[in-house]
Amino acid sequence: MHKAGHCRPLPAGATFPADFPLLQDQEWGYRLGGWGGGAGRSPLRRHPVIFVHGNTRDAGDWDEPGRSVKQRFMNAGYSLRELWALSYNGRSTTDLPSATQCHTDNQTNIPDLAVFVKAVLAYTGAEKVDLVAHSLGVTLARGMLAQHSELARSVEAFVAIAGPNHGTTVCRRLWLIWLIGWRDFVGCDELAPGSAWLMHLNGPGGERETAGPTRSMTIYDGTGTDVLYLPWLFWVPVRDQDSPALSGAENVRVPGLTHDELRTHEKAVSIYLRFVQQQ
Repeated sequence: MHKAGHCRPLPAGATFPADFPLLQDQEWGYRLGGWGGGAGRSPLRRHPVIFVHGNTRDAGDWDEPGRSVKQRFMNAGYSLRELWALSYNGRSTTDLPSATQCHTDNQTNIPDLAVFVKAVLAYTGAEKVDLVAHSLGVTLARGMLAQHSELARSVEAFVAIAGPNHGTTVCRRLWLIWLIGWRDFVGCDELAPGSAWLMHLNGPGGERETAGPTRSMTIYDGTGTDVLYLPWLFWVPVRDQDSPALSGAENVRVPGLTHDELRTHEKAVSIYLRFVQQQ
């Protein structure tokens, strides 16, 4: 049965060096989009950073005019060759009416992220990369690391911004019934609080929330300003405000920032930029 919110987006743009591999989107069959790399093969001074966007978005999230995370990293000394981002579900639909936005899930896109990380490692010759992920990109990255142990060994630092690590309020059934009726919403079987998918990802008692040598940091609001993680839903206490925190990570609250501001606000970027620079 077709799930609400699932539709085929247009292909995303791809701005990569001419000799970077052409990678295929496993669900839609067209070229994986994104941006990264620069002209020539200049030596790396830092680990390449791979940015992973959230649902209904694309790689352009990280290079928005006036609040470009990419530019902030370049201002801190990163070269174009060291900065990469992929579009794992086609072109962003976030500016479309909510009923026509194309949502996706974690499991469908894990192969796309894995092949992109492998391609960046091979192309740059780096032994390690850093991952900076937002929203759905957080659990997508964690799912990839759980399924690909060889890649987990290649990730030095992982920044998890506003990720639904213990579920998101918008996937609670009470909210979905109010919003779309009894239909299943794409991805919510994974991201409902207490779901089997999250329980397997996190492990008993949270023992798999962070693993291996990778340094992990979470960035989140923790007050309910981020509407994906509310303390209350329809006057019922659901206590989702700390869902993005991970056992074993450096968990950083930045109270009062919205879901997107946690990715782009100067204060938040300064925190996670400093974290990935600690090589």
